[in-house]
Amino acid sequence: MPRLHVYPPYRASVGQSELTLDLPPGTTVRQMLEALAARYSDFEEFARAHSDEFLWGQLIVHVNNDIAGLNSTLQPDDLIDLLPPIAGGAEHTA
Repeated sequence: MPRLHVYPPYRASVGQSELTLDLPPGTTVRQMLEALAARYSDFEEFARAHSDEFLWGQLIVHVNNDIAGLNSTLQPDDLIDLLPPIAGGAEHTA
């Protein structure tokens, strides 16, 4: 079963920092998000994402430390991180 590490702000929806999902080999990221949405309604928007870029603007899914798209497939021993998108950086002032 893939292990999911859930980071804020999504941790508030799930109620824990780590969980496992019983998913068959070859499940896609979208199908994983649909399974999460069935348990936690806050994931419904992510499961309905119309593109990887839309998803990544809301939620970054890393599978084994690599960013994954909606059609990426999962395996039982995968480590999945659900991360917020990070934007910005140091502001340059002259």
